Amino acid sequence: MKLFRKKRNRWLGLGSLLGALMLLGALHLATWNNTPVDTFNAGLQAYEAGDMQKAVQFFDKSLAAYKTAETSANPVHDFFYPAPDRNVAARASFQKAKALLQLKQGPAALAAFKESLLLNPGNGYNDMLLSRAKEMEAEARYTQYDLELLFKNNPAMAQQEGAGKGKGKGQPGNQQVPGTEPGNMPGKGDRNNI
Repeated sequence: MKLFRKKRNRWLGLGSLLGALMLLGALHLATWNNTPVDTFNAGLQAYEAGDMQKAVQFFDKSLAAYKTAETSANPVHDFFYPAPDRNVAARASFQKAKALLQLKQGPAALAAFKESLLLNPGNGYNDMLLSRAKEMEAEARYTQYDLELLFKNNPAMAQQEGAGKGKGKGQPGNQQVPGTEPGNMPGKGDRNNI
C-alpha cells in the first residue's frame, strides 16, 4: 500500500509540475506582444494625428523589429510564435515613404518606396491563398503608383534613378502629392487625377 502511494504521489507531483509549466507558458503567450505590428499601428496613429516625424520613427522601429525577427527565427520559436510578416514590413515602409514625402524628404521617400517593393513585389506568392496574394498584389500596385507620382512630380529624381530618361520636364503646375489621393485605380491610375 505504501509503495502504491509513493508512485501515485510521484505521478501527481510530476503532473502538477507539468500543468504549472503549461499554465506559465500559456500566460506568457497570452501576454506576448507582436512588436512589428504594434509599432506599425502606433506609426499609423501618429501619421493620422499629423506627427510625421514620430510616424517615421515608429515605422523604422517596425521595420527593424521585422528584420531582427526574420534573422533570429528558428523552428522552435516559429512553433510557438507567428513568423514575421513581410506584408506588415512592406506596409510600414510604404507608410514611412508617405510620411517622408509630407516632410519634403524625397530621396529618403524614394528609398522607402523601393524597400516596400522589395518586401512586397506583388507577385510570386504561389504558396498563399489566392485572396491574400491578390491583396498583396494590389498593395504593391499602390506603392508603384505613388512611386510613379513621385517621379512625375520630381523629374530630376526620376532621371537620377533612370526612370525619366528620354522624357521631357514634368508639369509643375498640377502636382499631386503621392499617397494623399491615389486615384481610382492602382498601377498607373487614372490619368485625369494626376
